[in-house]
Amino acid sequence: MLVGGEPGPWGPRMRGGRRWRLARRLAAVLGVAVLVAGTGLGTTGLLLLRQAEASLTRVPVPELDVATAPSDARHFLIVGSDSREGLSDDDRARLPLGDFEGQRSDTMIYVSISQDRSTVSLVSLPRDLLVLDGDRQRKLTDTYGGGPDRLVAVIQQNFGLPINHYAEISLGGFIGAVETLGGVELCLDAPLVDRKSGADFEAGCHDMSPDEALSFVRSRSGSFGDYERIARQQQFLRATLREMIDAQVLTDVPRLFRLVEGVASHVTTDEGLGVAEMRAVAQEMRQVIADGVPMSTVPAFPRTIDNLDYMVAYRPGAEAMFQRLREGVPLLDSGDREDRREVPVALYSGGDIAAVNNVGSVLQFVGFPVIPSGTAATVIDGGATTTIYSLPGYEQQAEWVASFLGAPIRELPSTVTAPEAAQVMVAVGSDAAG
Repeated sequence: MLVGGEPGPWGPRMRGGRRWRLARRLAAVLGVAVLVAGTGLGTTGLLLLRQAEASLTRVPVPELDVATAPSDARHFLIVGSDSREGLSDDDRARLPLGDFEGQRSDTMIYVSISQDRSTVSLVSLPRDLLVLDGDRQRKLTDTYGGGPDRLVAVIQQNFGLPINHYAEISLGGFIGAVETLGGVELCLDAPLVDRKSGADFEAGCHDMSPDEALSFVRSRSGSFGDYERIARQQQFLRATLREMIDAQVLTDVPRLFRLVEGVASHVTTDEGLGVAEMRAVAQEMRQVIADGVPMSTVPAFPRTIDNLDYMVAYRPGAEAMFQRLREGVPLLDSGDREDRREVPVALYSGGDIAAVNNVGSVLQFVGFPVIPSGTAATVIDGGATTTIYSLPGYEQQAEWVASFLGAPIRELPSTVTAPEAAQVMVAVGSDAAG
């Protein structure tokens, strides 16, 4: 439950601090410059922020955690909803949205801001992630139907992640943001055709309209379904932030007003946060956003339970990632998905087929090519703890693998010869059986 505290831009407030997450959500996730607008714009910035406040939908979220000191790390849950509410009849007819009514979550992103405010980390939560909701096993996206408070509670209880603020944006807000930016440039290594999402793009760079960008980020086309969509969403977020900075949206007052008008009415946040806090957040985080925001994904592997397909969090890697998020410590460098596709990883099973399958799936879902290479006992002992072995010249690639497996990195013994194609070796231990 939320309690009162001393006033201040980063300190706790009575029933407050919550809407701060809007700031992160808008500024860092979909390029909604409402919060950042307060930086350096004087009276105009103040008017923009007040206009945003008047347009927002606010809901109580009692389960949110309270930051007890100004120096605490800050944690936000950002939800992209596929609600059709607020879309015009023309939008509904034009966009390939299916027949679904109501709302589901298309995107869930956990945002962690470090204690010294020098880094921001974004982690995507797969929609099909297995969670325990009360006494029921469910997909994370299904808990969203119970409202923000239920979703927040489930994430806290299952993963031990603190959540200080909550915000969600609907399809209408997404469309409005891209429209105001005048499109977003996205570059594709390969063609993307997806009848369900409406995506139809050749390889190369495209200056995407709002409709095209929506079809791109909603596409699950590819061998790894939701993880493919997460990769596209993260690519879109990077492109949006780059577009905001390159086009100097933050200093273009007319565009800022249009951005506020097009987006704020489609945003729902938890209660709290005043103009002074928004301005303070914007001031402190602007340079961090300009320098780039690390993005990763919860490591998980597929499992079918009672004829339903889930993604199960890979415990060693997820717990290592969650611990850094709890502490507000920057995530380990995981590289980009495009980079990881060029890093073959050799796995040695230690004789436990389930364990090696789990690790192989985790790595494949985030983009690494996997080379099954036999039993660890004949080459190197996996033992109780999965271990990553760094090959000469590929130390950074080993760190990318470690960011998902949460395993220690060691130098490959001189007595062991790695497979010719491998850049990284992993001896799978019994901790990976899950």
